[in-house]
Amino acid sequence: MCTPSLFSPIRFCLAAALAVVLLAFTPGIPGAAAAEIELYTAAIPPYVTSRDKELVGELVPVVHVYLAGRGFEAKAVLLPWSAAYRRTIAGPNALLYPVDRTAAREDQFHWIKPLITTSYYLYGLKDKVDPSASLADIVTSGAMISCTQNSIQCELLLQHGVPDTSILRIEGASIKRRFTLMVNERNYYSVFDPLVYDYLSKSQNFDASNLVQLQKLGEMTSYLAASKAMQDDLLMRLR
Repeated sequence: MCTPSLFSPIRFCLAAALAVVLLAFTPGIPGAAAAEIELYTAAIPPYVTSRDKELVGELVPVVHVYLAGRGFEAKAVLLPWSAAYRRTIAGPNALLYPVDRTAAREDQFHWIKPLITTSYYLYGLKDKVDPSASLADIVTSGAMISCTQNSIQCELLLQHGVPDTSILRIEGASIKRRFTLMVNERNYYSVFDPLVYDYLSKSQNFDASNLVQLQKLGEMTSYLAASKAMQDDLLMRLR
């Protein structure tokens, strides 16, 4: 509460208010950085998932310890992958994890910290696909390969020469949803990280053996990344 000075009540109150604002945004003061950044992530177990309304997973403590060590206190917002990706790109001071670093994404983010390297494989519906077929054979057959919109899965397919017309991009598609589409024979192929696929098949009780692992499409390193519009002073502290 502001108590006016006998000499200059208006000037005193304005100065006091300004001091409070400056204190709240002064780097290095405990708690000052809590509202300075927005942190987004998506459910990608075992790396990130939600349990009893709390984020857990291999990467959650890694990211929070890293940020805390630089004076940031940010509670991550869990969103579908495409939404988390778009919000980070659009946000002035936003962070996203885990996001794979690719040539196509290189200029979309500031790449802050490498977190983990993962592998991606093409999967097919058992008894409906030829395990010996090459990716070129699959494309020639006219088959569609599904991936989650804005995901590394789609980028890997493009890198391997799969034409856009053969890629079935599904907005916000979970692994289980893409699995279900394949089992229902809507399409026969998709791209998964084997660790994530195996983890979810057990935790969400779907039969992983319905799909067969085909060729490896590549390895990618996931990062904690910042929006390109991140303020310079915040970016310096993050690095």
